Amino acid sequence: MKGLLILRGVVPPKTHDLVRLDQLLCAACPDWSWPVEELRLVSRAAVVFRYPGESATRKDAVEALELARRMRRKLLLLLKGDSRRTRA
Repeated sequence: MKGLLILRGVVPPKTHDLVRLDQLLCAACPDWSWPVEELRLVSRAAVVFRYPGESATRKDAVEALELARRMRRKLLLLLKGDSRRTRA
């Protein structure tokens, strides 16, 4: 998400909050959209579950991993499209 923001001329904040990054990305890249609830799950899995006292169920972990993979695929497609435009 941050890479696409940078490619679009937006300096991303130092954050792991995917919902915040999504807000910025939606404004900078009309082709980007993602359900907020899914972003929250991935953020929680990536940040909150790393600390003592928090844990994910196997189901949550599998779901977060699959969401992250789908997001990565979409972001890579958008990045490739943008990089072709900047070279032209």
